[in-house]
Amino acid sequence: MASDSEYTLPSAETEVTTLLEKVLHEGLNTTELAAVYDDLSQDYDKVLTESKYYGPNTAAEAVTKLIKPDERPQKIILDIGAGTGLVAEELTKKGFKVFDALDPSSGMLEKGREKGLYRNYICEAIGSKPLNIPSGSYDVITVVGSHTKNHIKGEALQEMIPLVKSGGIICIVARMEGFYKFEEYKDSFFPLCDKLEKDGKWQKIECSECPYWNTLKGIIFLYKVC
Repeated sequence: MASDSEYTLPSAETEVTTLLEKVLHEGLNTTELAAVYDDLSQDYDKVLTESKYYGPNTAAEAVTKLIKPDERPQKIILDIGAGTGLVAEELTKKGFKVFDALDPSSGMLEKGREKGLYRNYICEAIGSKPLNIPSGSYDVITVVGSHTKNHIKGEALQEMIPLVKSGGIICIVARMEGFYKFEEYKDSFFPLCDKLEKDGKWQKIECSECPYWNTLKGIIFLYKVC
């Protein structure tokens, strides 16, 4: 795992440190990471909930502010890195009803399936190969907690944008320090966001600090697709 100086722990609880040690182990590929999450899936919700993981609620609150109550039941949402469905749970409370889950861990998706939250369960990783999803399929994409070591690459933004209808929303919530410390993002993510805006692919709504995990600061990116 990354050292504390590189990656601050949100909690000293053994369950949290064990989870992070496993998913942030140096050099995991997509298949290996999915297997790790399969093993963690049974206790995943309990560990995150008890350690005050606010990321899903932060994303749900942000998306809700942009969409009128009477429009929410019809909006189609792709939850990337959906895991066990924590984001869909929060959005369901706000009146959203139609979700697809995308996650490379079959074990995590199975826990989400038990909750009956999603329309489709897509066991794939964005960025590893082209997704078999038509352009303009979604009104909203959410990505919560997946921009970290071993997970989604920054360049996957270029694959996300075409999946969203013109005028639709992409909402990314993650730990703030990861964008400044991890090689996957620290010199490339913000410039790529700016380039995509300059190229007319999307328009920034918000990029700001937000609640994330216990006392750790998060960052939220909200963009409207052009």
